[in-house]
Amino acid sequence: MYRLISEISPDFLIQGFGLHQDENEIYVGKVGGQEVQLIPSIDNLQSESFQLDEKDIKIFCVGFAEADQHFRSGDILMTGSDDLLDRAFRAMDEIEQRGVVVSLTPPQDSKHLYVSKEQLDPFVQEWRSRKISFLCLWMVDPIDSEGQAKLVTILRKVILKD
Repeated sequence: MYRLISEISPDFLIQGFGLHQDENEIYVGKVGGQEVQLIPSIDNLQSESFQLDEKDIKIFCVGFAEADQHFRSGDILMTGSDDLLDRAFRAMDEIEQRGVVVSLTPPQDSKHLYVSKEQLDPFVQEWRSRKISFLCLWMVDPIDSEGQAKLVTILRKVILKD
């Protein structure tokens, strides 16, 4: 099962993945036979209904980042487990999208790019330690409908590789 978390209004994910509300008012759907569930916010990961004890769980987190000297408008910043990062790079190559791997922890040297996501960092550290597959994608502002469509396209391509 894929869990989607959005830092921005999730309407584009609901529409882009054709999600519908189940009896618990949670948005769910299927992409290429894979179950997809939308988690309203990162805070909901603490609740019982979204526990991560299932074996085949994969987590996608999408959001935005501000442009700076390293990132330009329209870039997609990402971090994640190696398996999903590899798929994301292949998906971005197919649509000719620039992707930049970043760290959520301040770098020890200037060769690593860093983006500050303090609320998400503890979850990322936990997912890494538990070897949970995850992929975080942040579109550098501004995020317009074309940028949202690119995020959905990349996530769909990553899911369909399963």
